[in-house]
Amino acid sequence: MDLVTLLVLEHSAPDPETVQDGPRGELVRRVRAYIDGHYRDPSLSPESIARAHHISLRYLHRVFEAEESTVGRLIQRRRLEESARELARPGRRAVTVTAVAQLCGFTNAAHFSRAFRQLHGCSPLEWRSRAFAASGVPNEAGRFAVRRPTAGR
Repeated sequence: MDLVTLLVLEHSAPDPETVQDGPRGELVRRVRAYIDGHYRDPSLSPESIARAHHISLRYLHRVFEAEESTVGRLIQRRRLEESARELARPGRRAVTVTAVAQLCGFTNAAHFSRAFRQLHGCSPLEWRSRAFAASGVPNEAGRFAVRRPTAGR
């Protein structure tokens, strides 16, 4: 009985190599492209992605089991990557961190700051200061130095 169970599991488990080339791989590519095109939409979620692709939420999660991340984490990572780019753009200096967060699909500034710090190891303001210092763009006070956090923060 154990041998039969093992045989069934082996044949039903997706092979990572065939997933990339088969219909599941195509769906993964389409979902990633969809996230890239819609990450700014605050209502983007695994549920909305499943609806847009005419599949069940359960199937969407099953397809991504072989991937390195969940669909929800892919959405968040894409938003965080784009917010980092926006914060580092010299022409975006006057735009607040909260506005950048909203532009990239975040609805809660505190959640955005926590997630940003977890991914990048610094706050969004520190990221912006470092990016400007590295590019030779002075900060608002005309200085090039990176602002250091004070003790207890």
